[in-house]
Amino acid sequence: MIIDCHAHLYSRTIMDNVLSIDGLADFLHLDKGAVARRTHKGDLKREAADAGVHACLLLPVASVYGVSETNEQFLSMVEGEAGLFTAGAIHPSMPNADEELAKLSSRGVRALKLSSFTQKFDLDSEENHRLFRRIRNHNLQGGHRFFVVLDTFYQADRFFNTAREFIATPEKLGRLAAQFPEIDFVAAHMGGLAAPFEDIVKALAPRSNVYLDTSNAAHILAREECIRLVALHGPDRILFGTDWPWFGHADEVAFIRGLLREAGLTPGEQSKILGGNIARLLDWKPSE
Repeated sequence: MIIDCHAHLYSRTIMDNVLSIDGLADFLHLDKGAVARRTHKGDLKREAADAGVHACLLLPVASVYGVSETNEQFLSMVEGEAGLFTAGAIHPSMPNADEELAKLSSRGVRALKLSSFTQKFDLDSEENHRLFRRIRNHNLQGGHRFFVVLDTFYQADRFFNTAREFIATPEKLGRLAAQFPEIDFVAAHMGGLAAPFEDIVKALAPRSNVYLDTSNAAHILAREECIRLVALHGPDRILFGTDWPWFGHADEVAFIRGLLREAGLTPGEQSKILGGNIARLLDWKPSE
Protein backbone atom coordinates (compact mmCIF):
# COMPACT_ATOMS: atom_id res chain seq x y z
CA MET A 1 0.00 0.00 0.00
CA ILE A 2 1.35 3.42 -1.02
CA ILE A 3 -0.17 6.64 0.30
CA ASP A 4 0.95 10.12 -0.68
CA CYS A 5 0.75 12.13 2.55
CA HIS A 6 1.48 15.49 0.91
CA ALA A 7 -0.50 16.56 -2.17
CA HIS A 8 -2.14 19.80 -3.27
CA LEU A 9 -4.82 20.99 -5.64
CA TYR A 10 -4.10 24.56 -6.76
CA SER A 11 -5.83 26.92 -9.10
CA ARG A 12 -4.07 27.66 -12.38
CA THR A 13 -3.53 31.24 -11.20
CA ILE A 14 -1.72 30.17 -8.02
CA MET A 15 0.47 27.73 -9.93
CA ASP A 16 1.38 30.34 -12.54
CA ASN A 17 2.22 32.85 -9.81
CA VAL A 18 4.50 30.40 -8.02
CA LEU A 19 6.23 29.35 -11.25
CA SER A 20 6.80 33.00 -12.19
CA ILE A 21 8.90 33.72 -9.09
CA ASP A 22 12.42 34.34 -10.28
CA GLY A 23 14.67 31.35 -9.62
CA LEU A 24 12.20 29.36 -7.52
CA ALA A 25 11.46 26.54 -9.99
CA ASP A 26 15.15 25.93 -10.58
CA PHE A 27 15.94 26.07 -6.86
CA LEU A 28 13.25 23.46 -6.09
CA HIS A 29 14.04 21.35 -9.19
CA LEU A 30 10.52 21.72 -10.59
CA ASP A 31 9.70 20.54 -14.10
CA LYS A 32 7.56 23.42 -15.35
CA GLY A 33 6.24 21.44 -18.31
CA ALA A 34 5.03 18.59 -16.13
CA VAL A 35 3.55 20.92 -13.52
CA ALA A 36 1.52 22.69 -16.20
CA ARG A 37 -0.30 19.42 -16.93
CA ARG A 38 -1.46 18.90 -13.32
CA THR A 39 -4.42 21.15 -12.71
CA HIS A 40 -7.43 19.01 -11.73
CA LYS A 41 -8.52 16.34 -9.27
CA GLY A 42 -8.76 13.94 -12.19
CA ASP A 43 -5.08 14.51 -13.02
CA LEU A 44 -4.13 13.69 -9.44
CA LYS A 45 -6.22 10.53 -9.34
CA ARG A 46 -4.94 9.31 -12.71
CA GLU A 47 -1.25 9.91 -11.96
CA ALA A 48 -1.55 8.31 -8.53
CA ALA A 49 -3.33 5.21 -9.90
CA ASP A 50 -0.84 4.83 -12.76
CA ALA A 51 2.01 4.86 -10.23
CA GLY A 52 0.35 2.33 -7.90
CA VAL A 53 -0.47 4.94 -5.25
CA HIS A 54 -3.61 3.92 -3.38
CA ALA A 55 -4.54 7.22 -1.70
CA CYS A 56 -3.53 10.86 -1.37
CA LEU A 57 -3.91 13.36 1.46
CA LEU A 58 -4.69 16.89 0.27
CA LEU A 59 -3.25 19.79 2.26
CA PRO A 60 -5.23 23.02 1.84
CA VAL A 61 -4.17 26.35 3.36
CA ALA A 62 -6.45 29.31 4.04
CA SER A 63 -6.31 32.92 5.10
CA VAL A 64 -7.70 33.78 8.51
CA TYR A 65 -11.18 34.52 7.16
CA GLY A 66 -11.16 31.84 4.46
CA VAL A 67 -10.80 28.76 6.66
CA SER A 68 -14.40 27.59 6.76
CA GLU A 69 -15.01 28.18 3.05
CA THR A 70 -11.80 26.39 2.09
CA ASN A 71 -12.64 23.42 4.29
CA GLU A 72 -16.10 23.10 2.78
CA GLN A 73 -14.60 23.20 -0.70
CA PHE A 74 -12.12 20.41 0.04
CA LEU A 75 -14.58 18.30 2.03
CA SER A 76 -16.90 18.38 -0.96
CA MET A 77 -14.01 17.54 -3.26
CA VAL A 78 -13.14 14.30 -1.44
CA GLU A 79 -16.70 13.20 -0.66
CA GLY A 80 -17.28 9.75 -2.09
CA GLU A 81 -13.63 9.44 -3.19
CA ALA A 82 -12.19 6.28 -1.64
CA GLY A 83 -8.61 7.28 -2.45
CA LEU A 84 -8.68 10.93 -1.44
CA PHE A 85 -8.47 12.47 2.02
CA THR A 86 -8.23 16.11 2.99
CA ALA A 87 -6.65 17.87 5.90
CA GLY A 88 -8.53 20.71 7.48
CA ALA A 89 -7.21 24.21 7.02
CA ILE A 90 -6.82 26.15 10.26
CA HIS A 91 -5.35 29.54 11.28
CA PRO A 92 -4.17 30.79 14.70
CA SER A 93 -5.98 34.13 14.26
CA MET A 94 -9.37 32.71 13.28
CA PRO A 95 -12.15 33.71 15.69
CA ASN A 96 -14.05 30.40 15.80
CA ALA A 97 -11.35 27.74 16.02
CA ASP A 98 -13.25 25.53 18.50
CA GLU A 99 -16.30 25.41 16.24
CA GLU A 100 -14.18 24.62 13.18
CA LEU A 101 -12.34 21.85 15.00
CA ALA A 102 -15.66 20.33 16.08
CA LYS A 103 -16.97 20.48 12.52
CA LEU A 104 -13.84 18.86 11.08
CA SER A 105 -13.97 16.15 13.72
CA SER A 106 -17.62 15.42 12.95
CA ARG A 107 -16.74 15.08 9.25
CA GLY A 108 -13.99 12.53 9.95
CA VAL A 109 -11.00 14.81 9.26
CA ARG A 110 -7.83 13.70 11.05
CA ALA A 111 -5.17 16.08 9.74
CA LEU A 112 -4.85 19.84 10.25
CA LYS A 113 -2.65 21.90 7.94
CA LEU A 114 -0.70 25.05 8.83
CA SER A 115 1.79 27.00 6.73
CA SER A 116 3.26 29.79 8.83
CA PHE A 117 5.20 31.43 5.99
CA THR A 118 2.12 31.83 3.79
CA GLN A 119 -0.41 32.38 6.59
CA LYS A 120 1.96 34.89 8.21
CA PHE A 121 2.20 33.86 11.84
CA ASP A 122 4.99 32.94 14.25
CA LEU A 123 5.05 29.39 15.61
CA ASP A 124 6.45 30.77 18.88
CA SER A 125 3.65 33.30 19.35
CA GLU A 126 1.10 33.13 22.16
CA GLU A 127 -1.62 33.26 19.51
CA ASN A 128 -0.32 30.07 17.93
CA HIS A 129 0.14 28.37 21.30
CA ARG A 130 -3.49 29.22 22.12
CA LEU A 131 -4.59 27.38 18.98
CA PHE A 132 -2.48 24.37 19.87
CA ARG A 133 -3.91 24.29 23.37
CA ARG A 134 -7.34 24.04 21.73
CA ILE A 135 -6.14 21.18 19.52
CA ARG A 136 -4.59 19.45 22.53
CA ASN A 137 -7.79 19.81 24.54
CA HIS A 138 -9.80 18.37 21.68
CA ASN A 139 -7.45 15.40 21.45
CA LEU A 140 -7.65 14.76 25.18
CA GLN A 141 -11.41 15.15 25.49
CA GLY A 142 -12.60 13.02 22.58
CA GLY A 143 -11.83 9.78 20.85
CA HIS A 144 -11.08 11.63 17.60
CA ARG A 145 -7.41 12.64 17.49
CA PHE A 146 -6.01 15.32 15.17
CA PHE A 147 -2.46 15.38 13.89
CA VAL A 148 -0.90 18.57 12.51
CA VAL A 149 1.03 19.00 9.26
CA LEU A 150 3.38 21.99 9.39
CA ASP A 151 4.79 23.29 6.12
CA THR A 152 8.42 24.40 5.99
CA PHE A 153 10.52 26.52 3.65
CA TYR A 154 13.63 27.92 5.28
CA GLN A 155 14.25 30.35 2.42
CA ALA A 156 10.70 31.68 2.10
CA ASP A 157 12.01 35.16 2.86
CA ARG A 158 14.19 34.98 -0.25
CA PHE A 159 11.47 33.86 -2.68
CA PHE A 160 8.20 35.00 -1.08
CA ASN A 161 9.36 38.10 0.81
CA THR A 162 8.21 36.41 4.03
CA ALA A 163 9.28 37.89 7.36
CA ARG A 164 11.86 35.68 9.04
CA GLU A 165 9.72 35.26 12.16
CA PHE A 166 7.06 33.54 10.06
CA ILE A 167 9.40 30.76 8.91
CA ALA A 168 8.95 27.34 10.54
CA THR A 169 12.56 26.62 11.42
CA PRO A 170 13.64 23.23 12.80
CA GLU A 171 14.19 24.94 16.17
CA LYS A 172 10.62 26.25 16.32
CA LEU A 173 9.18 22.94 15.16
CA GLY A 174 11.16 21.09 17.81
CA ARG A 175 10.01 23.43 20.57
CA LEU A 176 6.37 23.18 19.55
CA ALA A 177 6.43 19.38 19.44
CA ALA A 178 8.08 19.26 22.88
CA GLN A 179 5.47 21.64 24.33
CA PHE A 180 2.52 19.63 22.96
CA PRO A 181 3.32 15.90 23.30
CA GLU A 182 -0.40 15.10 23.03
CA ILE A 183 -0.35 16.15 19.37
CA ASP A 184 1.36 14.26 16.55
CA PHE A 185 3.28 16.57 14.22
CA VAL A 186 4.26 16.00 10.59
CA ALA A 187 7.19 18.26 9.73
CA ALA A 188 6.91 18.59 5.96
CA HIS A 189 9.89 18.33 3.64
CA MET A 190 11.98 16.25 6.09
CA GLY A 191 11.73 18.87 8.80
CA GLY A 192 12.95 21.97 7.01
CA LEU A 193 12.97 22.53 3.26
CA ALA A 194 16.32 24.14 2.36
CA ALA A 195 17.26 24.49 6.05
CA PRO A 196 20.87 23.83 7.08
CA PHE A 197 21.10 20.09 7.45
CA GLU A 198 22.77 20.14 10.86
CA ASP A 199 19.98 22.40 12.15
CA ILE A 200 17.46 19.71 11.22
CA VAL A 201 19.54 17.02 12.93
CA LYS A 202 20.24 18.97 16.12
CA ALA A 203 17.05 21.00 16.60
CA LEU A 204 14.41 18.55 15.44
CA ALA A 205 15.29 15.61 17.64
CA PRO A 206 13.51 12.28 17.26
CA ARG A 207 10.33 12.20 19.34
CA SER A 208 7.38 9.83 19.51
CA ASN A 209 5.07 12.62 18.25
CA VAL A 210 7.26 13.87 15.37
CA TYR A 211 7.11 12.56 11.80
CA LEU A 212 9.05 13.79 8.77
CA ASP A 213 7.64 13.59 5.24
CA THR A 214 9.83 13.07 2.20
CA SER A 215 8.15 15.58 -0.12
CA ASN A 216 10.54 17.69 -2.17
CA ALA A 217 13.31 17.62 0.45
CA ALA A 218 14.89 14.57 -1.14
CA HIS A 219 15.70 16.79 -4.12
CA ILE A 220 17.27 19.52 -1.98
CA LEU A 221 19.15 17.43 0.56
CA ALA A 222 22.05 15.24 -0.48
CA ARG A 223 21.13 11.58 -0.76
CA GLU A 224 23.31 10.65 2.20
CA GLU A 225 21.61 13.35 4.28
CA CYS A 226 18.18 11.89 3.58
CA ILE A 227 19.43 8.45 4.52
CA ARG A 228 20.87 9.86 7.76
CA LEU A 229 17.51 11.40 8.70
CA VAL A 230 15.71 8.13 7.95
CA ALA A 231 18.16 6.29 10.19
CA LEU A 232 17.92 8.94 12.93
CA HIS A 233 14.12 9.07 13.13
CA GLY A 234 13.49 5.46 12.15
CA PRO A 235 11.01 3.82 9.76
CA ASP A 236 8.07 4.40 12.13
CA ARG A 237 8.42 8.19 11.88
CA ILE A 238 8.99 8.82 8.14
CA LEU A 239 6.13 9.39 5.66
CA PHE A 240 6.12 9.24 1.87
CA GLY A 241 4.95 12.46 0.24
CA THR A 242 5.30 13.94 -3.24
CA ASP A 243 4.25 17.62 -2.99
CA TRP A 244 2.12 16.98 -6.11
CA PRO A 245 1.63 18.84 -8.48
CA TRP A 246 5.21 20.06 -8.12
CA PHE A 247 6.47 16.47 -8.41
CA GLY A 248 4.87 13.43 -10.09
CA HIS A 249 3.96 10.15 -8.44
CA ALA A 250 5.76 7.71 -10.71
CA ASP A 251 9.12 9.44 -10.41
CA GLU A 252 8.78 10.02 -6.67
CA VAL A 253 7.78 6.45 -5.87
CA ALA A 254 10.81 5.15 -7.76
CA PHE A 255 13.09 7.78 -6.24
CA ILE A 256 12.06 7.15 -2.64
CA ARG A 257 12.02 3.36 -3.07
CA GLY A 258 15.62 3.55 -4.27
CA LEU A 259 16.61 5.75 -1.36
CA LEU A 260 15.00 3.43 1.19
CA ARG A 261 16.71 0.40 -0.33
CA GLU A 262 20.02 2.25 -0.18
CA ALA A 263 19.29 3.01 3.48
CA GLY A 264 19.15 -0.76 4.08
CA LEU A 265 15.52 -0.90 5.18
CA THR A 266 13.65 -4.18 5.07
CA PRO A 267 10.54 -4.52 2.86
CA GLY A 268 8.40 -4.24 5.98
CA GLU A 269 10.12 -1.03 7.06
CA GLN A 270 9.76 0.40 3.57
CA SER A 271 6.05 -0.41 3.64
CA LYS A 272 5.61 1.61 6.83
CA ILE A 273 7.15 4.68 5.20
CA LEU A 274 5.36 4.29 1.88
CA GLY A 275 1.92 3.98 3.43
CA GLY A 276 1.57 2.22 6.76
CA ASN A 277 2.53 5.15 8.99
CA ILE A 278 0.18 7.69 7.44
CA ALA A 279 -2.61 5.09 7.26
CA ARG A 280 -2.25 4.72 11.03
CA LEU A 281 -2.42 8.49 11.57
CA LEU A 282 -5.49 8.70 9.33
CA ASP A 283 -6.98 5.62 11.01
CA TRP A 284 -7.63 4.22 7.54
CA LYS A 285 -7.73 0.65 6.29
CA PRO A 286 -7.77 0.14 2.51
CA SER A 287 -10.66 -2.31 2.69
CA GLU A 288 -12.94 0.36 4.15
